[in-house]
Amino acid sequence: MRVEAADSELLTLPRRKLARALGVEDPELVMVETDGMARGVVTVYREHPLLTVREATPDDLRMDARGRIAIGLRHDGRPARWPLYDPELGALTDLLVGAPGSGKSVTLLTLLAAERINGVVSIVADAQDGMSLPEAAGRVAHFGAGQAQSAATLAAVSAVASYRQQESAARGWGSFVLGKPWRLVILTMDEINRMIAEDSGLPQEFRKWVAGMLGAGQITWRKVGVGVRIAGQSIHLQDLAHSEKIRANAKQGSVWLGRVNSSMTRSMAADMSSGNTEITPVPKYFGAGGAEELEAAWGGEEAPTGPVTAGTAWLIQSGQPYLSRVWRAIKRERTYPGLIDLMESAPVPDFTPEEAAVFRQAYAEALAAAERLLGGEADEDGGREAAPPRRERSAGPAAPSVPAPPRTLRDQVLEALAGGPLRTREIRAAVGVGTEGGPASGSVDNALSKLQDEGLVVRAGHGVWALPGHQDTPQED
Repeated sequence: MRVEAADSELLTLPRRKLARALGVEDPELVMVETDGMARGVVTVYREHPLLTVREATPDDLRMDARGRIAIGLRHDGRPARWPLYDPELGALTDLLVGAPGSGKSVTLLTLLAAERINGVVSIVADAQDGMSLPEAAGRVAHFGAGQAQSAATLAAVSAVASYRQQESAARGWGSFVLGKPWRLVILTMDEINRMIAEDSGLPQEFRKWVAGMLGAGQITWRKVGVGVRIAGQSIHLQDLAHSEKIRANAKQGSVWLGRVNSSMTRSMAADMSSGNTEITPVPKYFGAGGAEELEAAWGGEEAPTGPVTAGTAWLIQSGQPYLSRVWRAIKRERTYPGLIDLMESAPVPDFTPEEAAVFRQAYAEALAAAERLLGGEADEDGGREAAPPRRERSAGPAAPSVPAPPRTLRDQVLEALAGGPLRTREIRAAVGVGTEGGPASGSVDNALSKLQDEGLVVRAGHGVWALPGHQDTPQED
């Protein structure tokens, strides 16, 4: 049915109300698409149209002239298109959210296979120690497994993007052209919530460092052909930092919303939709719920479960949502051999030699910094601290600096003492005790004690502290 709102009114088509009005017992059989204004199409099915999909072929995953691949099917049988790249905008920012079993990993692996087929440099960071995307290990240009390696991978990609920016500026380039001289690069960061969420249990300094690099990268990398794909079980915008900018950039790419457990994530997707289509939660099973659940409850029986909906998701692009399902993937012996075959149907694309040198150098530096931040000890206030990041650089081609981790309280104390011995009250003032957001006096005292135990500071007198070898100072009054 084609529908249109009355003059001067916007069209609103809530699926549940439509199903009720049309006498359809399962609202999942009612599909709605609108132009975001006054016109729409309502389709009613006898059975769910996405019950079965086929496996992907290499032809499905080849980019068209607009940089899009076919990631799966829409409810009406048309291809569900996913842009890896936009000729006008450049690289893109994508968001994927889905609970375990929602099909998020299969979707990511299908995208990685498409990248390899199309000559895109795939960089993958899997914060779940490589368990989320094991098929990608050894089949992409770089695979970082675990939280420290994921952070280092992000920093290394940031360094490559900075290198490209410097080279582009020197040549007067204002945009990116595929293959001239660089390949498109896409960084996929899976299980990102394990690295930046407040309830992840990780040190605040580490989380701030990762979120800062991510927030800055998805804004500035586009013009140099570096895209970023963020995936997790539950992504809250306040954890990402720069939430407004991330939201705006994600609208230029794709938002994939599978079956989720978080109402906040659902509201995030609704916020990213500029249309008037109701985004209802994806159920775990096809055809299980609603009328069948009610009849089972009335008869004192257990409701039957239908096929799982894994891979079914709301795909939101340019603010318009529609229901889709990724190509089928069959798991055998804990992996997906069909997706592995697709990946291995083409060579692994890689950086230029100059970019590879920048990446390796930055990765080594960032990995050391990440491990120190993750290995920090708790202070009296329950926070976490880490030793200052080392600044020495290895030999190699000139490269942009690795994004520095945030300065910890320990860093600030050591920096204050670098100018000479100070009294305790002077150290407290230097690190911001008594200012908004500053540390407590007890935290400073605790940091000094720990630094003394490690031999990094010494007492130069009563209430006076100094770096080793710089003890000459008058006694505190």
